[in-house]
Amino acid sequence: MSDILVRNISDDLKRQIEERARANKRSLSREIEALLKRALAGPKSSEYGLGEELGMLVPPEMWTDDFIQPRDNTERPGPDFE
Repeated sequence: MSDILVRNISDDLKRQIEERARANKRSLSREIEALLKRALAGPKSSEYGLGEELGMLVPPEMWTDDFIQPRDNTERPGPDFE
């Protein structure tokens, strides 16, 4: 097995991982390995799609006619065909 050295992490992050390792009854190394495996195997980290993620990079005041405006998700009644 290979080793990885992680430098310059905050004390708070290290404390959080140590607490999680204790709660899961694992060593610090095993906890970090589990976290990495879960991060790499899991679903995308965002609840938004790629288009929404890209749209959020542009501040609302910069939206112009060149951009497609974000979808309005306001609830509306369905059409009446009678």
